[in-house]
Order: sequence, then C-alpha cells, then structure tokens
Amino acid sequence: MNRILFLLLILISLSSCNNIDNNPDSKVWKHGVYSKDDAQKYEDIFDGLEVDVIYSQEKNDIYVGRVVADTSKDLTLNEWLSVIKKPKKMNYWIDFKNLSEKNVEQAMTILNCLDAKYGIKEKAFVESKNLKVLKIVKENGFRTLLWVENIKYWKRKEHKDSVYLAKMIRSQIEELNPDAISCEYSMYPFLCDSFPEQNIHFWDTPKDFTPENVEFTKELCNNKSVKVVLVDYPTPDIF
Repeated sequence: MNRILFLLLILISLSSCNNIDNNPDSKVWKHGVYSKDDAQKYEDIFDGLEVDVIYSQEKNDIYVGRVVADTSKDLTLNEWLSVIKKPKKMNYWIDFKNLSEKNVEQAMTILNCLDAKYGIKEKAFVESKNLKVLKIVKENGFRTLLWVENIKYWKRKEHKDSVYLAKMIRSQIEELNPDAISCEYSMYPFLCDSFPEQNIHFWDTPKDFTPENVEFTKELCNNKSVKVVLVDYPTPDIF
C-alpha cells in the first residue's frame, strides 16, 4: 500500500512539473508578427508568435506596434488576437515597449479582459526590463519574461565586465524569480553558461534563411537552457 502511494506521489509531482514548465514542443517561434494577416498565416506554422505592443494612455488600450505613433494604425491587441482560430493553443511572447509603473495597472486590466475572452494567460509571456512592473504582471497570473542587459550596448566602459553583468542579472533573477530571461542572441553562450538553471529566450537571431544561420539556430535550440528562439524564417522546421 505504501509503495502504491509513493508511486502516485511521484506521478503527481511529475505532472505538476510539466504544468509549471508549460513549454511548447517547438522552441522556434515567429518573430515580429505585426498584422492580422501574418497572425492568421503563422498560427498554422509556428507554436508561438512574438508581438510588440504599446499601451496608449490616451485611448486606454493596447496596440500592436513598437512606438507610440503606431497606435494611430488602430490595430489593437484584441483585434490581433481575434483572428487567431485557436487562441488557447497558441503561445505568445508579448513585448511591451512602454510598460511602466504609471500604466501597468491599466495595461493588466486590459490583458485580464483579453484572457477572459481568449484564454491566453497560461500561454503568454509578458516581456519587460522593469522589475516592479513584472512583479505586478506575475501577481496577475501571467508568465514573466525578464529582458536582461546586453554587455555590448553598455556605454560606460567600467561596466563592460562579464562578472559585473552576471552579478547584476543574478540579483534581478533572485528578486523577481521570472519564468524566463530574454536577450539578443549575441549573449549566447554567456547567459547559458552563467545561468544554466534558467529558462532562456533569445531574439534578434540572424534573419536570412541560410544553411549557416539555420545551423546556429539549431545550436541554440539544442542547449537545454534555451526554451524559445525567435526567428524570421518562413518555417520552424529546421531539424
């Protein structure tokens, strides 16, 4: 009897781990899906879609785009999601370009409404580099994607030190405990070597669908710490 109970506890534990991880079969997601046509097109091809969004204080809504001026195009995240046939089965990388302490509560109210409509909460990573707003995102039940610094973009020479950077990122991870961290692909393998226990997402990978770039994408995907790689390829079938 005790043995049966022990086996049941193991099965329950494994099931819980799978639910927490909740990663799709394919690590290769489509980068920059900015139109309804592309959302429809790539839903049938990729397991995950990345979209940049802007919260508009003036219109109190979330718009697809990279800068505030894009809100003039009037493509809301709601409209973007509305064309996806099976929104609960798709995975989303939602890159907020202007999420802040001033607008995060309003933005989360809208995201929660979208979740009630499309069931996206367990499938959506919300990306930001702001720890305070990501804590609120987490409190609302969405998965958090912490954008971490890239050493090559630092302007101050005294900070261009890998030990200093690793220490800073480690401090952020310990404070937030994000579902994943994200960075531009040039931070591979530094992030994987420094934080092998973390789920890592890479973006801005080489764009051209060439054999050399595909091989590099395969290398990223074969690393156990890497969970998602954004690509501009027409297909995720690289293996």
